[in-house]
Amino acid sequence: MKSFLYKFSIFTIFIALVHFTLETLFTIKFGQTFAGYLPDLIAVTLLITGGYLTIKDSNAIGLLCGAWGFAFCLHYRSWAWRFDDVIDGTATELVETTMHVLAFTMPISIISFIVTVILCLPKNRVKLDEQKRN
Repeated sequence: MKSFLYKFSIFTIFIALVHFTLETLFTIKFGQTFAGYLPDLIAVTLLITGGYLTIKDSNAIGLLCGAWGFAFCLHYRSWAWRFDDVIDGTATELVETTMHVLAFTMPISIISFIVTVILCLPKNRVKLDEQKRN
């Protein structure tokens, strides 16, 4: 399981860097405010920190789980806000396109959050601790 956790942590850091890059480009091109950009910066920071600390010590899996939980909630809320605009008929083409991109990428955050919750279960924590000792 440690090998999986290591790969998953690297994957998390990679996804965080992709998120940071795309969100920054979106902000520059379409003019998002700092208030809108800040939650994404928090998510990226949590994902990178959680990924890095979990590589160093598998006991940091709880932090990684919290980071993915935050990222999933942010992802879902960002999608839902745009979905509401589409349903109301007030969405611009940009809002609608962004909603579709978020819907397409949301499985990443859902699955990653579920995986980390499973890894945090007591029976899996014991396995991580045993592998750490060996």
